[in-house]
Amino acid sequence: MNSAAQIMARRQRILGTATQVNEMSGQSWKPFKLVLAFGLLAFAVQCKHADYARQIGADPVAAGETVVLAAEPSSVVLGTAAAVSKLPKSVDPKDLDEKERQILADLLGEQFDPCGKTRSFMDALRAEDCPMAVKLAARLVDWLGPQGLSKQQAVQALLREIERLNTVVTIDTKGAPMRGPADAKVTIVEFSDFECPYCRRVTAPLEKLRAHYNILLFYKFYPLKHSHPNAVGAARAAWAAHQQGKFWEMHDVLFANQSALDWPSVQNYAKKMGLDSKKFAADVQSEAAQAAVDADEKSGELALVDGTPTFYVNGRKGESLVQVQDMVREALAGLGLPLPQALAGADISESATSGSQAGASDRPSPASAIKPLQAPVK
Repeated sequence: MNSAAQIMARRQRILGTATQVNEMSGQSWKPFKLVLAFGLLAFAVQCKHADYARQIGADPVAAGETVVLAAEPSSVVLGTAAAVSKLPKSVDPKDLDEKERQILADLLGEQFDPCGKTRSFMDALRAEDCPMAVKLAARLVDWLGPQGLSKQQAVQALLREIERLNTVVTIDTKGAPMRGPADAKVTIVEFSDFECPYCRRVTAPLEKLRAHYNILLFYKFYPLKHSHPNAVGAARAAWAAHQQGKFWEMHDVLFANQSALDWPSVQNYAKKMGLDSKKFAADVQSEAAQAAVDADEKSGELALVDGTPTFYVNGRKGESLVQVQDMVREALAGLGLPLPQALAGADISESATSGSQAGASDRPSPASAIKPLQAPVK
């Protein structure tokens, strides 16, 4: 497991490694920051709402534990045809054009072995003893071909993916709302925002995935208050409902009525659920409610959450529900547990949720926000 300090230390190591790698290949590191901010996030399946004011550090790339500073790039970079011919059968570049194949060959010759040995990425593929290299090479093909990333963008995506695959964080879930069997072998921690349209769109597919694999799901509050004026108030309302055993009912109602999060509406939702109205109102405005939301935000910052929704499968970060399903299946297989048939990607994508996407046009204005929640906590 990794402490926050260890994670931040690895962030610095990876930035140094990336600079070294790109100096060797004649590239500049400085433009990469803008590439990630404006290019890399464009291809993320989950299309998260990032709240950049809350990101940790100025650099958007965190560390992957297995990158080794002493590694040397391959001394001989093969030509396109020769390099591609050496790829494992699991890596199929047939959908790449000639230019994309050349970029793939260059990257494999220039980048380090993701498993940490002092050799190039290409040498790791040839040795066939680094499963992570095979997985990442297949993703490079997808990034360069169907997703159309440039070489610089692909390098950044590669570093980000190495970080995700190698970093395990410990997230405090004590007291957090949970759904599923307490003895489940696989857990998912979701950081979410009730005013985030993409969080709403993944709610039904996430529950389908959770039930299909018998997963234990924890919910953590991560309101993006700089862009969503009602997010903190909605989180406090959900916490107050949790005190009366009705978190998930309130969770579902808030997402279903994302354009009506004003205080009278929320009070009405609580009344229809049969909550004690006086206790609910008192809990919503309590210091304990704000402390719970703040604690979840801090937990997310330590886990390097950079937007919502963000998922962690047994402590490993997932970018989309399709990716989360892959991680769940890997975890179950690693434990020797039986695997049910995989859900189709269409069933667990955000488009699987019916209804229009919520956006700025259907949010209440700041003036109609949950007024009792906007007042400073005394």
